[in-house]
Amino acid sequence: MIETRATTLNKDDCAFLLACADDTEESPWMVASDPHLLALHGFTVPFFLYVEEQRPDLYASSELAVRYPKPDGGMGTVGPDALAAYAPRRVRNSFDVAQEGAFPAFVLEMVSPESTRRDKQDKARLYGLLGAMEYAIFDPLGADRRQLWGFHHTERAAWARWPSEADGALRSEVLGLSLEAVGSLLRLRDGNGVLLPTAAEMKAGWTRAERAQEAAERARAAAEARIAVLEAELRHLREGR
Repeated sequence: MIETRATTLNKDDCAFLLACADDTEESPWMVASDPHLLALHGFTVPFFLYVEEQRPDLYASSELAVRYPKPDGGMGTVGPDALAAYAPRRVRNSFDVAQEGAFPAFVLEMVSPESTRRDKQDKARLYGLLGAMEYAIFDPLGADRRQLWGFHHTERAAWARWPSEADGALRSEVLGLSLEAVGSLLRLRDGNGVLLPTAAEMKAGWTRAERAQEAAERARAAAEARIAVLEAELRHLREGR
């Protein structure tokens, strides 16, 4: 897909791709704030579990280097906070667009103060040129009074603003899920309207289940002890006769 699109790029797009800086560990926008990290962790756990269990056609990763060919024959690198691609599942050190045949279909960026301009402007253009189908942007702090928005390729292949639902959610055709801003977290809702649990919610659920099991075991032990006492008393009464 990237090679096909490259042949149709205009001069401004080519110049943008050539000038676009790579994501590297030393890049100032790669520094993350606590709200950024908490939002990313809250998203990736249910995201990975859902893809693993429900979407065998997708490969999912987070903060993986995606390498793509530039118009001059060089290579560019970008590292989305999360991605989903129509690609085989295997362990990767990086995602090579030329070898994989297409750019990841879904990409997500969690905005931090240092990455604001790059995520909201540069990557909004970059991901469209590279062939992403959907680009979701989540700002846990809602710096400009909005938290969730994005861009997607329309049926006519135009890269345009991703229309939100009445409640502000984004419906992802790639994932088959809705993305929703809930407080400072980005949540996922399935087709049945159920929110996918975060790691904290899953842990709390397990804790409740463990406590319920312990309570049941204590109740059973107490009942068995009481039965033993009653049986002993019954034997004593019979022997007394």
